Amino acid sequence: MLQKYQAETYRTGVAKQEEKEEPALTLRGEDGTANEKATVLEALLRNSEFRASDRNRRFLRFVVEETLAGRADRIKAFTIAVDVFGRDASFDATVDPIVRIAAGQLRKSLRDYYAGPGKVDPIHISIPLGAYVPVFEKRGPTNVFAVLASRHFSKWRAMVAGAGLATAFALLISLSTPFWLDLPTRSNRGTSAVLVLDTARTSQANVDANQFAEMLNDALWLNVGRERAIRSVGVRPHEKLEAVASRVRTMYGPESDVFELLTSVQVEADEVRVYWHLLNSASREVQVSSLVKETFRPAIKAALAETTAATVAAALFGYEGALAEYQTDATLAANSTED
Repeated sequence: MLQKYQAETYRTGVAKQEEKEEPALTLRGEDGTANEKATVLEALLRNSEFRASDRNRRFLRFVVEETLAGRADRIKAFTIAVDVFGRDASFDATVDPIVRIAAGQLRKSLRDYYAGPGKVDPIHISIPLGAYVPVFEKRGPTNVFAVLASRHFSKWRAMVAGAGLATAFALLISLSTPFWLDLPTRSNRGTSAVLVLDTARTSQANVDANQFAEMLNDALWLNVGRERAIRSVGVRPHEKLEAVASRVRTMYGPESDVFELLTSVQVEADEVRVYWHLLNSASREVQVSSLVKETFRPAIKAALAETTAATVAAALFGYEGALAEYQTDATLAANSTED
């Protein structure tokens, strides 16, 4: 309770930090009623073809529900960090980029969905750059509930016995809360991912730093290679990252998302710092940037390299990791019982 109280009282002091965020709700034409928007949100979050992590789904739910409740002016990086990501009242968006990174991932998930399976959705939701308040765009004068219900009708009809129930179902289309949207959809046509690992590098003319970078490179290859749902391609010391990434994008085609993992090493006295960055290879958008710091002793370089590589792998593939959604997709595909 104290943490929530501190967070609430701190919110009044973060306005200057977030002046660039647009608080006003942007509407495009006939954007639909609040009930229609809420229905579209629920259908989207239940749709397995909407490729977003659980964390980013909570993010989307929060900003939409706050907007529909008339609290769009409350949607700031600070409130999202506290209410969605569990940060405390000391959160500083200029130091911790978690909200900005998650927003970039969520924007991509929404773009991909509406460019593909969600193209005919009656209302499109987007998060504009520079803001976290959602935009709703209604596509034509279509009955929102009827369109969403029709997606599930063919499967549902096969489960009912007799024309009487089918007729009753048609009458339900006019209801304001269509319970049939709870029926999940499954697909094993998920986008796969390829991770290109650049050679761990150091700019220091330091024997320990160079040896540690080589060990870290090997440890990263081993840790990433254990992730069966992600293809991995290593960049050898004599190769250029750009050339390898270009070949990978050509080889795997547009069905695969290609990412690049860049790491650099600095050894200063008794401390080693490993800076790592995950980039989308096509857009060059930074997905995650982080730093791992460890106490450095030359005698335990190999163990330090393994620990550091495991830390990076956990941030990529662990719970709510940057690439965890691909692990989920692979599990769903492997366990699918559909023909």
